[in-house]
Amino acid sequence: MFPSASITSNLSSGINAEYGTHKGNFYMPEEYERIPRVEPCQAVKCHLSMVIVMDSSGSVGATDYQKELSFVRTLLEILAVKAVDSKLELCVGLVSYSTDVHVEVDPCCENSICRIVDQFHARRLEYRAGSTNTNGALKVARQMLQAAASHKKVALLITDGKSNTGGSPVPFAKRMRDQDGIQIVALGVTNDVNRAELKGESGMDRVTKIDVFDEFHELASILLQANKVASKYELETSFDAMCYNDKSYYKKDQCTRVMTEEQKSQCVWGEWSNCVRRGA
Repeated sequence: MFPSASITSNLSSGINAEYGTHKGNFYMPEEYERIPRVEPCQAVKCHLSMVIVMDSSGSVGATDYQKELSFVRTLLEILAVKAVDSKLELCVGLVSYSTDVHVEVDPCCENSICRIVDQFHARRLEYRAGSTNTNGALKVARQMLQAAASHKKVALLITDGKSNTGGSPVPFAKRMRDQDGIQIVALGVTNDVNRAELKGESGMDRVTKIDVFDEFHELASILLQANKVASKYELETSFDAMCYNDKSYYKKDQCTRVMTEEQKSQCVWGEWSNCVRRGA
């Protein structure tokens, strides 16, 4: 059984912890791994940096992948409104994967959540069947998050837990948590979820499936570390109203990673502790 309340009870005691500094060097994949290389993005400062990792493998199937997209879209809309109400900066990246790993949204592009959600409505997030390379997908998520100058860093993984290529994702997920301070939230999809793998990835003792999850507002508040868990009726604005005046455009391929000379001298490979923004 996958109780919908299990994730918020786990997160409320674990995900709110303050993060320390990185304990090792930056991770970059080797050429032979054949996964995307993502340059570190230290210039963008956010309260919460989150990368959402979506499994589109053949074992998930097209129907359940659409459930993933619906879940993520709903969560993003609520997160965006809560962030605005709380005056917090939210940075989001999106990764999809099966055999290959695809960067759907690069957090360095600083797209607004309004423009990211537009990609869902325009059906630009394709279903690509194949094997389940969760390890490769987490390697891309780690690149996006490890250099983020953020108060909190979260990888939200949605998968059936049936990794069958690229190696086991569990040891790499543990390194993300231990070395980078990245919290991993692993949610199940399909009726046949490998709970052991998801538990190993998140370090939590329970697994929740997205099709029984209805605590979006609670999860959004925990992710943002908001003091008050507001219901949808207590929010000061709506997502549509928030986006009405958003005149930004979606950026996909030309994302700047400009840093000052001082930032460049401080944020060099292997000197992680100099890149972490101090304080809340």
